[in-house]
Amino acid sequence: MRTALAHAWAMLFLVVLLPVGLLCFPFDPRQRMHDRLSVVWARGALWLVGVRVEAEGAERARPGERYVIAANHQSTLDILALLVVLQGRTPLRFLAKRALFHVPVLGWGMRLYGHTPVDRRRAHGAAADLGEARRNVMQRWSTVFFPEGTRSATGRLLPFRPGAFRTASAAGARILPVTIDGAGALQPKGRYAAAPGVVRVVVHPPLDPPGPSLEELRAAMEACRAAVASALPEALR
Repeated sequence: MRTALAHAWAMLFLVVLLPVGLLCFPFDPRQRMHDRLSVVWARGALWLVGVRVEAEGAERARPGERYVIAANHQSTLDILALLVVLQGRTPLRFLAKRALFHVPVLGWGMRLYGHTPVDRRRAHGAAADLGEARRNVMQRWSTVFFPEGTRSATGRLLPFRPGAFRTASAAGARILPVTIDGAGALQPKGRYAAAPGVVRVVVHPPLDPPGPSLEELRAAMEACRAAVASALPEALR
Protein backbone atom coordinates (compact mmCIF):
# COMPACT_ATOMS: atom_id res chain seq x y z
CA MET A 1 0.00 0.00 0.00
CA ARG A 2 2.80 2.45 0.86
CA THR A 3 4.53 1.76 -2.46
CA ALA A 4 1.26 2.21 -4.37
CA LEU A 5 0.76 5.57 -2.65
CA ALA A 6 4.30 6.59 -3.56
CA HIS A 7 3.67 5.71 -7.21
CA ALA A 8 0.41 7.66 -7.16
CA TRP A 9 2.23 10.65 -5.64
CA ALA A 10 4.93 10.43 -8.28
CA MET A 11 2.50 10.39 -11.20
CA LEU A 12 0.25 13.12 -9.78
CA PHE A 13 3.27 15.31 -9.11
CA LEU A 14 4.44 14.82 -12.69
CA VAL A 15 1.04 15.97 -13.93
CA VAL A 16 1.66 19.21 -12.04
CA LEU A 17 5.36 19.45 -12.87
CA LEU A 18 4.95 19.21 -16.64
CA PRO A 19 2.73 22.28 -17.11
CA VAL A 20 4.71 24.26 -14.52
CA GLY A 21 7.87 23.44 -16.47
CA LEU A 22 6.32 24.55 -19.75
CA LEU A 23 5.17 27.84 -18.23
CA CYS A 24 8.58 28.49 -16.66
CA PHE A 25 10.72 27.66 -19.71
CA PRO A 26 10.78 31.21 -21.15
CA PHE A 27 11.88 32.63 -17.78
CA ASP A 28 13.89 29.68 -16.44
CA PRO A 29 16.04 28.18 -19.22
CA ARG A 30 18.30 26.47 -16.66
CA GLN A 31 15.24 24.66 -15.23
CA ARG A 32 15.95 25.69 -11.64
CA MET A 33 12.27 25.38 -10.76
CA HIS A 34 12.31 21.80 -12.03
CA ASP A 35 15.36 21.03 -9.92
CA ARG A 36 13.74 22.33 -6.74
CA LEU A 37 10.46 20.53 -7.41
CA SER A 38 12.22 17.26 -8.28
CA VAL A 39 13.68 17.17 -4.77
CA VAL A 40 10.19 17.70 -3.30
CA TRP A 41 8.96 14.91 -5.58
CA ALA A 42 11.69 12.52 -4.43
CA ARG A 43 11.38 13.36 -0.74
CA GLY A 44 7.63 12.87 -0.86
CA ALA A 45 7.88 9.46 -2.52
CA LEU A 46 10.53 8.28 -0.06
CA TRP A 47 8.50 9.53 2.91
CA LEU A 48 5.41 7.65 1.73
CA VAL A 49 7.41 4.43 1.38
CA GLY A 50 9.06 4.99 4.76
CA VAL A 51 12.63 5.27 3.47
CA ARG A 52 15.16 7.62 5.08
CA VAL A 53 18.31 8.70 3.23
CA GLU A 54 21.63 9.09 5.04
CA ALA A 55 24.27 11.00 3.06
CA GLU A 56 28.03 11.13 3.45
CA GLY A 57 30.42 13.30 1.42
CA ALA A 58 27.80 15.34 -0.47
CA GLU A 59 30.01 18.41 0.00
CA ARG A 60 32.46 16.81 -2.44
CA ALA A 61 30.11 17.80 -5.27
CA ARG A 62 31.21 21.35 -5.92
CA PRO A 63 28.33 23.72 -6.75
CA GLY A 64 28.55 24.94 -10.31
CA GLU A 65 30.65 22.03 -11.59
CA ARG A 66 29.16 19.48 -13.99
CA TYR A 67 30.11 15.85 -13.44
CA VAL A 68 29.69 12.43 -14.92
CA ILE A 69 28.16 10.74 -11.88
CA ALA A 70 28.84 6.99 -11.72
CA ALA A 71 26.73 5.09 -9.18
CA ASN A 72 25.95 1.46 -8.48
CA HIS A 73 22.38 0.40 -9.17
CA GLN A 74 20.44 -1.62 -6.60
CA SER A 75 16.83 -0.45 -6.88
CA THR A 76 14.46 2.18 -8.29
CA LEU A 77 14.97 3.87 -4.92
CA ASP A 78 18.46 4.82 -6.14
CA ILE A 79 17.06 7.58 -8.36
CA LEU A 80 15.09 9.18 -5.54
CA ALA A 81 18.04 9.01 -3.15
CA LEU A 82 20.40 10.62 -5.67
CA LEU A 83 17.96 13.46 -6.29
CA VAL A 84 17.65 14.13 -2.56
CA VAL A 85 21.42 14.12 -1.97
CA LEU A 86 22.85 15.78 -5.09
CA GLN A 87 20.24 17.76 -7.01
CA GLY A 88 20.66 20.80 -4.77
CA ARG A 89 24.44 20.87 -5.31
CA THR A 90 24.86 20.00 -8.98
CA PRO A 91 21.73 19.92 -11.16
CA LEU A 92 21.56 16.42 -12.58
CA ARG A 93 19.79 14.34 -15.18
CA PHE A 94 19.84 10.59 -15.80
CA LEU A 95 20.89 8.29 -18.60
CA ALA A 96 17.99 5.84 -18.83
CA LYS A 97 16.83 3.02 -21.06
CA ARG A 98 14.79 4.20 -24.01
CA ALA A 99 11.72 2.14 -23.05
CA LEU A 100 11.04 4.48 -20.11
CA PHE A 101 10.62 7.38 -22.53
CA HIS A 102 7.58 5.62 -24.04
CA VAL A 103 5.72 5.56 -20.70
CA PRO A 104 2.89 8.15 -20.73
CA VAL A 105 3.49 11.19 -18.50
CA LEU A 106 6.78 9.83 -17.14
CA GLY A 107 8.39 9.61 -20.56
CA TRP A 108 7.06 13.04 -21.59
CA GLY A 109 8.56 14.56 -18.46
CA MET A 110 11.90 12.84 -18.99
CA ARG A 111 12.13 14.21 -22.53
CA LEU A 112 10.99 17.67 -21.53
CA TYR A 113 13.54 17.99 -18.75
CA GLY A 114 16.57 16.71 -20.61
CA HIS A 115 17.17 13.14 -19.47
CA THR A 116 19.06 11.07 -22.04
CA PRO A 117 17.60 7.89 -23.57
CA VAL A 118 20.00 5.11 -24.48
CA ASP A 119 19.41 1.96 -26.51
CA ARG A 120 22.11 -0.53 -25.54
CA ARG A 121 20.91 -3.05 -28.13
CA ARG A 122 22.15 -0.92 -31.04
CA ALA A 123 25.81 0.10 -31.07
CA HIS A 124 25.31 3.08 -33.39
CA GLY A 125 22.28 4.27 -31.46
CA ALA A 126 24.13 4.00 -28.16
CA ALA A 127 27.03 6.03 -29.55
CA ALA A 128 24.64 8.80 -30.63
CA ASP A 129 22.97 8.76 -27.22
CA LEU A 130 26.35 9.12 -25.50
CA GLY A 131 27.05 12.09 -27.75
CA GLU A 132 23.92 13.74 -26.40
CA ALA A 133 25.04 12.98 -22.84
CA ARG A 134 28.45 14.52 -23.59
CA ARG A 135 26.86 17.72 -24.85
CA ASN A 136 24.63 17.92 -21.78
CA VAL A 137 27.59 17.54 -19.42
CA MET A 138 29.59 20.15 -21.31
CA GLN A 139 26.81 22.73 -21.56
CA ARG A 140 24.00 22.08 -19.11
CA TRP A 141 24.12 19.70 -16.14
CA SER A 142 25.66 16.65 -14.51
CA THR A 143 24.54 13.29 -15.88
CA VAL A 144 24.04 10.13 -13.83
CA PHE A 145 25.28 6.84 -15.28
CA PHE A 146 24.73 3.41 -13.76
CA PRO A 147 27.85 1.86 -15.31
CA GLU A 148 26.90 -1.69 -14.34
CA GLY A 149 24.35 -1.40 -17.16
CA THR A 150 21.57 -3.11 -15.22
CA ARG A 151 20.47 -3.83 -11.69
CA SER A 152 22.28 -6.69 -10.03
CA ALA A 153 20.02 -9.66 -9.27
CA THR A 154 22.14 -10.63 -6.26
CA GLY A 155 23.07 -7.15 -5.02
CA ARG A 156 26.76 -7.74 -5.75
CA LEU A 157 28.53 -5.02 -7.71
CA LEU A 158 28.74 -5.93 -11.40
CA PRO A 159 31.60 -5.07 -13.79
CA PHE A 160 31.49 -1.51 -15.12
CA ARG A 161 30.88 -0.64 -18.76
CA PRO A 162 32.88 2.09 -20.50
CA GLY A 163 30.14 4.52 -21.62
CA ALA A 164 30.34 6.84 -18.61
CA PHE A 165 34.11 7.04 -18.87
CA ARG A 166 34.13 7.72 -22.61
CA THR A 167 31.63 10.49 -21.98
CA ALA A 168 33.77 12.01 -19.22
CA SER A 169 36.84 11.84 -21.44
CA ALA A 170 35.10 13.50 -24.41
CA ALA A 171 33.47 16.18 -22.24
CA GLY A 172 36.56 16.87 -20.11
CA ALA A 173 34.39 16.34 -17.03
CA ARG A 174 35.42 14.88 -13.70
CA ILE A 175 33.85 11.60 -12.60
CA LEU A 176 31.96 11.58 -9.31
CA PRO A 177 31.78 8.03 -7.89
CA VAL A 178 28.74 7.41 -5.69
CA THR A 179 27.88 4.36 -3.60
CA ILE A 180 24.26 3.50 -2.80
CA ASP A 181 23.80 0.93 -0.06
CA GLY A 182 20.58 -0.50 1.37
CA ALA A 183 18.23 0.16 -1.54
CA GLY A 184 18.58 -3.38 -2.88
CA ALA A 185 17.58 -4.91 0.44
CA LEU A 186 14.50 -2.67 0.68
CA GLN A 187 13.37 -3.32 -2.88
CA PRO A 188 15.13 -6.30 -4.52
CA LYS A 189 15.08 -6.68 -8.28
CA GLY A 190 11.72 -7.97 -9.47
CA ARG A 191 9.76 -6.86 -6.39
CA TYR A 192 7.18 -4.07 -6.66
CA ALA A 193 6.82 -3.17 -2.99
CA ALA A 194 9.57 -1.35 -1.14
CA ALA A 195 10.10 -1.92 2.59
CA PRO A 196 10.70 0.95 5.03
CA GLY A 197 14.29 1.46 6.08
CA VAL A 198 17.48 3.43 5.45
CA VAL A 199 19.36 4.03 2.20
CA ARG A 200 22.94 5.23 2.60
CA VAL A 201 24.52 7.38 -0.12
CA VAL A 202 28.29 7.95 -0.08
CA VAL A 203 29.80 10.55 -2.43
CA HIS A 204 33.50 9.87 -3.06
CA PRO A 205 36.20 12.35 -4.12
CA PRO A 206 35.94 13.20 -7.84
CA LEU A 207 38.29 11.56 -10.31
CA ASP A 208 40.05 13.56 -13.03
CA PRO A 209 38.75 13.20 -16.59
CA PRO A 210 40.34 10.12 -18.19
CA GLY A 211 42.41 10.33 -21.32
CA PRO A 212 41.09 8.90 -24.60
CA SER A 213 43.27 5.79 -24.78
CA LEU A 214 41.89 2.36 -23.93
CA GLU A 215 44.39 1.99 -21.09
CA GLU A 216 43.37 5.31 -19.55
CA LEU A 217 39.67 4.48 -19.83
CA ARG A 218 40.22 1.09 -18.19
CA ALA A 219 42.23 2.68 -15.39
CA ALA A 220 39.41 5.18 -14.76
CA MET A 221 36.85 2.37 -14.72
CA GLU A 222 38.88 0.38 -12.22
CA ALA A 223 39.49 3.39 -9.96
CA CYS A 224 35.83 4.35 -10.01
CA ARG A 225 34.62 0.81 -9.34
CA ALA A 226 37.09 0.47 -6.45
CA ALA A 227 35.78 3.72 -4.93
CA VAL A 228 32.15 2.61 -5.25
CA ALA A 229 32.94 -0.85 -3.85
CA SER A 230 34.83 0.58 -0.87
CA ALA A 231 31.61 1.77 0.81
CA LEU A 232 29.66 -1.45 0.21
CA PRO A 233 29.52 -4.38 2.64
CA GLU A 234 32.12 -7.01 1.85
CA ALA A 235 29.44 -9.45 0.59
CA LEU A 236 28.30 -6.99 -2.09
CA ARG A 237 31.70 -5.92 -3.48
